[in-house]
Amino acid sequence: MKPKLLNFLKVCLLTLVVLSPALGVISVVWQEHLDFMATKHLLYVVKDSQQLITDANKTIINVVLWLMFFAPIGFGLGIVLYDRYLIYRAAVLQRQVEMLERIWQRSPYPEEIIL
Repeated sequence: MKPKLLNFLKVCLLTLVVLSPALGVISVVWQEHLDFMATKHLLYVVKDSQQLITDANKTIINVVLWLMFFAPIGFGLGIVLYDRYLIYRAAVLQRQVEMLERIWQRSPYPEEIIL
């Protein structure tokens, strides 16, 4: 990867890591606010329907929270592993070039055979 792009991705990753806990807290607070407003204005007629809706929303919030915490880690690992892969491929290519140079420098005929 190009250094500028890699630095940009590192900054984005660090920003996401720093902001992800705040986003998680905001989503939990927003859900509690919605529950409070629903209770205050008596939007739910039946308690069972309220429980079903609340459970579905909490499940979605839990999934989003897990994604917010593990997505930056996965993204960072992907960048690091790809960078290591590029270093590995460059080393393999360098070894192949060195081998080809040695083969090129070799004499095609033994020293005894001179025509």
